[in-house]
Amino acid sequence: MTKYLFTLIFSITYLISVNAQTWELLNESPFRSHHSIGFSINGIGYSVTGNVQNNPSDQFYSYDPTSDTWTQLDDFPGAGRDFAIGDTWNGKAYIGFGSDSNNNALNDLWVFDPSDNSWTELASCPCSGRVHPAFIANQGKIFIGMGNGDSGNLKDWWEYDMPTNNWSEKPDFPDLPRHHPYQFAIGNYIYVGLGHGSSINGNLNIFDEWYRYNPQSEAWDQMATLPAEGRVAGTQFSYNDKGYVLSGDGDNHNFMPTGEFWEYDPILDEWSSLPPHPGTSRWAPTSFVINDYAYFMTGLSQSTVEDLNMYRFYLGEGDPPTSLEELANDEVTISPNPASDKITIQLTEASAKFNNLSLFNLKGQLILEKTGLNNSRFSMDIKSIPNGVYYLKIELEDEVISQKIVKQ
Repeated sequence: MTKYLFTLIFSITYLISVNAQTWELLNESPFRSHHSIGFSINGIGYSVTGNVQNNPSDQFYSYDPTSDTWTQLDDFPGAGRDFAIGDTWNGKAYIGFGSDSNNNALNDLWVFDPSDNSWTELASCPCSGRVHPAFIANQGKIFIGMGNGDSGNLKDWWEYDMPTNNWSEKPDFPDLPRHHPYQFAIGNYIYVGLGHGSSINGNLNIFDEWYRYNPQSEAWDQMATLPAEGRVAGTQFSYNDKGYVLSGDGDNHNFMPTGEFWEYDPILDEWSSLPPHPGTSRWAPTSFVINDYAYFMTGLSQSTVEDLNMYRFYLGEGDPPTSLEELANDEVTISPNPASDKITIQLTEASAKFNNLSLFNLKGQLILEKTGLNNSRFSMDIKSIPNGVYYLKIELEDEVISQKIVKQ
């Protein structure tokens, strides 16, 4: 049996015919934001800072894909910010820059260690503060550049060395200054491009050019142009030696009809189109990769409201695994659901036993718990808990199943 399973009541699976890959609708994000920083470490996703209700934020959440639940963590200890940026390297996350509540452009750098959920401030960049820069962690270094500062769009390029906590300036980005580019690392190379430049003769200047930076030679090379309209303010990641550009605004700095999804192959220097995420494109969304899945969330929808819908996309080879919803429903039933007083949990395999049952709210807080049961059927009294959506964690001997329940 699958070790970790979860299911979503009333979930919608969007089936795309290309390579049998799918976008799956997950549980809603419990927070509204745009320009949040997303990253994953050790199978857990994270979202930190961002713009919440038109204010820079210090909020910090973790995401568990096995239960499809978010947990609010202690606030980020630095200045609350939006338009910041971050990346991971060697089991830690690095974030910085952005704009604080007084609209000051920042140049600080912080590191997050998930082993003790601690944040440590590192040496600030000797560069000017900025919003929307490129920021890529790779091979023990961080590369940042471009962005928008007090004097407008920038094209400088800086390297931070993790072991020595030192910064050094490198050759400028070779094209026009810009902010909110797309970026990722593949192997020893840094890839960056697209983004929003300064207007020319009153016309928007949003790019489709793509570049590669070699940290060893400190040389820039222009690569294959994105075979679509220029774009800005989307999200990106690398996986399995390929890079991905997802969603964002098009070359008129407005929503595109679909959430375009592009894969970049650095060996062939070619782009290929993948199934777009459901709905129109989003401005300033967040993403991270866990195992073979890309997770996509938040950002502004076409209605200019922070979108709560969260999706995932299978990036692995061949067909995606059997639907997790089907697997879980084959092993357990919960009835009634929705319920007002009591729910009954029943394993479909007569010889199977569950040991522990735990009920969590959408913040990941434990509400009810039953341990040492050794049962295949159990009735849980939920009369005393508030109405709402909860997750029931069912612990078997060799697996964990999580299912959403509704108290009404």
